[in-house]
Order: sequence, then C-alpha cells, then structure tokens
Amino acid sequence: MGILSRVVRLCKADLHGVMDQMEDKELLLKQHLREMRAVIAGRQTRIDQLEDVMGMAQRDLLRYHKQARALEEDLDRAVARGKDDIARLLIRKLHPMRQCVASMETRISDHTNALAEEQERLAAQTMAYDDIRLRVAAVRERSRRADGSADAMKIGGAPGSQEPSEEEIEWELLQRKEATGSGRTS
Repeated sequence: MGILSRVVRLCKADLHGVMDQMEDKELLLKQHLREMRAVIAGRQTRIDQLEDVMGMAQRDLLRYHKQARALEEDLDRAVARGKDDIARLLIRKLHPMRQCVASMETRISDHTNALAEEQERLAAQTMAYDDIRLRVAAVRERSRRADGSADAMKIGGAPGSQEPSEEEIEWELLQRKEATGSGRTS
C-alpha cells in the first residue's frame, strides 16, 4: 500500500507541476490587480454611501433642532402666559423630539466612526495596491530586460552586452592610455 500511495502522490505532484507551467503568471497578476481595483472601488462606493447618509442625517438633525427650539420658545411663552394646557401639549411634543434628536446624534456618531474606519481601510488598501502594482511593474521590467538580453544573445550579441558602468569606462580608458604610452589621466 505504501508504494501505491507514493505513486499517487508523485502523479499528483507532477499534475500540479504541469498546471503551474500552464498558468500564465502575468495574466494571473493582472487578474489579481483587477480584483484589488474592484475591492477598492467597492470600498469607495461604501464611503460615498456613508457620506450621503451622513449628509442627510445632519440635515435632518438640523431640522429637528430648529423644531425643538421653536417648541421650546412656544413652551416658554405658554408658561409665561399661564397657559398650562398648551404647555403640557408642547411638553408632550418636545419630549419625543428630544429623544429623536439624541438618537440621531448617536447614529451620526456611529456613521462618523464607520466612515473614518472605511477611509482608513481604503487608504491602506490603496497603498497596498499601489505597492503591488509597482512591484509587478518592476518584475515586468526585469523580465523584459532579461528577455531582451536573451534575444540579443540569440541574435548574436555577446553575453553581458548591457551598458558598462562608469567605473568600467574609466578603467578601459586608463588601460588604453597606458597602452598608447600617453599615461595621462585628465
């Protein structure tokens, strides 16, 4: 049984290796970047929705504050004039209005916290996306350069046919000057 399980494991490993070679790594990277962009776009949509909800809630809160102030003023006038029945009616209206205002302020606070969290997540995801995108671009550039040097070697280019460094240029210049006998370095 041990030999059979080893053969099965070997076949699976070989199959995974074949699949890995069939996958186009660049296409997979592009797909992952598209998925990251979609997640970022979804988070931005969520932020926009929260901002819209916040704007409406703040407008409603302002309206309720105005109504509560108007009721307070009417209540003060009713008490000053001795109209207890009207004052009781206004108190009955004012009490639920105050609870509604308190509830709205709590919801606005919750939405503000959620909005801040979403914005932090968006910033972190955007930074991660940009970092990965730059890394992918660097890998592509290295791959392109490697393919270019491999193509140059196929065409007949010499190995290491990349541009020489400043030190290599100076060293060769010094050697040539010494060979010609001038020996001067300027």
